[in-house]
Amino acid sequence: MIGIPEGRIEIGLGRRKGSTPEVGIRSTRQPLAQKLLAGQTPERAAQLVGLLFSLCGQAQRAAAELAIAAAAGTQADSTRFSHQVLAELAREHAWRLLLDWPRQEGLPEQMEALRRLRLAGDTVAEQTGALHQLLSETLLGEPAGHWLKQVSGPAGLVVFDAWRNRAATPLATLFGRLGGRDSGFGRQPLLRSLARLGSAPVIDIGLRALADEDFCMRPRLAGGSMETGALGRCQGEPLVLAWTAEYGPGVGARMLARLLELARLPERLADDGAEVAAAWSPAPGTGVAAVETSRGLLIHALTLVDGRIAQYRIVAPTEWNFQPGGPLEAALRAQPDGDDLAQRARGMALAMDPCVDWRVEVDDA
Repeated sequence: MIGIPEGRIEIGLGRRKGSTPEVGIRSTRQPLAQKLLAGQTPERAAQLVGLLFSLCGQAQRAAAELAIAAAAGTQADSTRFSHQVLAELAREHAWRLLLDWPRQEGLPEQMEALRRLRLAGDTVAEQTGALHQLLSETLLGEPAGHWLKQVSGPAGLVVFDAWRNRAATPLATLFGRLGGRDSGFGRQPLLRSLARLGSAPVIDIGLRALADEDFCMRPRLAGGSMETGALGRCQGEPLVLAWTAEYGPGVGARMLARLLELARLPERLADDGAEVAAAWSPAPGTGVAAVETSRGLLIHALTLVDGRIAQYRIVAPTEWNFQPGGPLEAALRAQPDGDDLAQRARGMALAMDPCVDWRVEVDDA
């Protein structure tokens, strides 16, 4: 597989005793799509996108093919990509919930469950079977359909609290440790799901990216930065609303949104994953595509001239969430002082899940 310099997210905190910290976020990521893809034929560009990106590769390839087709005036069927994109989303969510969040090597049964999910066959039946097994045996301790029905009712938060306090699975135990109020991120503006967001804002983002390459590194909507990810897509869910009202919009709310999405994925896989991807051609020779990923909304935008790529831009979830002055930086600036500041900051960064290496450094001077 061809690799590209992925960069790194540097999160610096200056502790000030008894006060909130000074915060600086620096990204060494570069908007390389233009340099790598300009001048290529559409077919070669689609191939390169599939080879260049190690994370969310299915989503990246889908966005590329959809945007290219839209620019060429031959709208591709977005449902053709839905199975692969949703299966990839399931693997990413499961990995975060089982390994990255607890920051452990992984219990043998957890590693085996992830292995089965990653090695599941390509058919919908095989993927949903592996996912059902992961959910019922490893994550929830009961069938996902039954669990969802219980936590989606009027007493959903009471049921969820009872589930996490029973600690029937390692994941339930982790949720059980989230006690007390967690203001965490505060109430940051959240990007909604692709279906709820609609076409106009996505097209606007794509056109702004084409007009200004720097926009890809500091994307905006309605004049401000936004957070993208599972919480934004699930922000209207009754259980998420109840959790946020009771415990705050912190790390727990974001992990809960991941779990809800993962629990619903078997049904979405069987339903062809409607509205997981879409593409538009706002002008002749111009294509904009959007795909839902585990980390948030991924947008590709391009122009074709004489059958070759003239401009190519990618607006990735990491740039929404980790840009200087963006959602994570604003949340960290509101954190109270304490000896656990670095630990809290790492948990918050992990909850937002950058697609590149990252680190948190605290200066106590």
